[in-house]
Amino acid sequence: MPLHHLVALICLFPSVFGSIRELECPAIASAHLNSNRITALILARGGSKGIPLKNHVPINGEPLLIRSLRILLEFNRFASIWVSTDDDRIASTIEDRFSSDQVRIHLRPPVLDTTPSIESTQEFIRMHPEVTNVALIQCTSPFLKVRYLEELLEKFEPSTDCVFSVTRSYKLRWRRDASRRGAVVPVNFNPERRPRRQDWDGELLEAGMFYVARRDLLSKGRFQNDRCQVVEIEPGDALEIDTVEDLELARVMDDLRNKR
Repeated sequence: MPLHHLVALICLFPSVFGSIRELECPAIASAHLNSNRITALILARGGSKGIPLKNHVPINGEPLLIRSLRILLEFNRFASIWVSTDDDRIASTIEDRFSSDQVRIHLRPPVLDTTPSIESTQEFIRMHPEVTNVALIQCTSPFLKVRYLEELLEKFEPSTDCVFSVTRSYKLRWRRDASRRGAVVPVNFNPERRPRRQDWDGELLEAGMFYVARRDLLSKGRFQNDRCQVVEIEPGDALEIDTVEDLELARVMDDLRNKR
C-alpha cells in the first residue's frame, strides 16, 4: 500500500491506529488550524457624537485606538489585525504609526450612529471571504490586557462558537412593575433572604471589551449563541468609555496605575 494511502487510512480511523503517533494528518490538521484562525477587528468610525472622534481621543497622551492596537501587537497571536473605518483621519493615523504588515485598514462606507456593530462586522467579512473567525475588539475599553486575550484564545475551542468578555456584579437589582402601579419588585434576589456578597456568586454582565465569533454565526447576524464561553474581566478593567465622564475617569485611573 502506498504511504500516502496509509496516512489517509490512519487519519480516517484514528482509534484503530491511535498508537502510531509519528504520522500526521496534514489535511485534517490544516482544516483544524484554519477553523481556529482569528482575525482581530476594531471598528473605528469617525462620526461619534457624545465624544467627537471618540476612538481618537487620548488617555495620557495615547489615543484609544492606538492603545488597543499596541496591546494587540504585543499579544501577537492573531492571524491579522484590521481597523475598519470610514474616516480618512483615522486611516492616516494608522498608516503613520504602523506598517501594513502590522495593521491593515478596511475603508468602509459611512455608517449611522444607530448602526449596530454586527452590521459593520458583517460588511467586513463580506469584503474579506478569507476570514474565518473574528475577534471584535472595542477600543473604548481602555484597560484591555494581554492576559485577557490569552484566555480568549484558550477558550476558543473547536466545540465553541463564541467567546466574549464579562464582569461579575454583586448588585441587587429591582424593576418597576407596571401591573402594580409602578411599585418596584426584586429581580435577582428574595428580600426575605437578602444574600451577603460572600454567600453567592453574583451575576455575569457583558463587559463589552471583546466578542469572538465564527463566520457562520456572524453571517446570521449574531455574536453569541448557546455554545459560548466567557472571559471574566476584573471590575477595575471593565470600564467602557461612552461619556465625557467615563473618559475623565479612565484618565484618572490610568494615571494612578502608572504611579504605582
